[in-house]
Amino acid sequence: MDVFIEIAKLTMVGLIAGLFSSFVANRDFRYKKWWELRVSAYQALIESLSDLVHYYDKHYSAEIENREINEEYEKKLGLFWEEAYPKVRKAADTGAFLFSPEVNQALESLIKNGRVRYTTYFEDLDNSLAEAKKCLAIVVASSKRDLKIKSPWL
Repeated sequence: MDVFIEIAKLTMVGLIAGLFSSFVANRDFRYKKWWELRVSAYQALIESLSDLVHYYDKHYSAEIENREINEEYEKKLGLFWEEAYPKVRKAADTGAFLFSPEVNQALESLIKNGRVRYTTYFEDLDNSLAEAKKCLAIVVASSKRDLKIKSPWL
């Protein structure tokens, strides 16, 4: 009878250890997948915002210096905006569960700024550049904080 009790004890210990290790491994896997999803979302958003800042900065500099941008370079700059702005808009629309509230608010402000009609082209560039730089700074700072790797211990 003592042999059966010992076997039952060993079985219970093995079962509890297996369940516990399964729980820890599953939790760790889910955390890593969620973290990877957020990393890719932040990375894509930062790249797109960087392209927008570049686009606005080059146009703003040309406007300040009162010079024309040649047609070939204008096409290259146009591609920056055409590829980046839709990605930023989509991130603003779908990023509520991926990004921090600060980032969502900054994206919303950037999108609202794009809808405002200013009296001059220079005023539009100035405000758009400032808003894009502010949004990029907020996203970078939030990504550093949000993507900090937490301790793997319980």
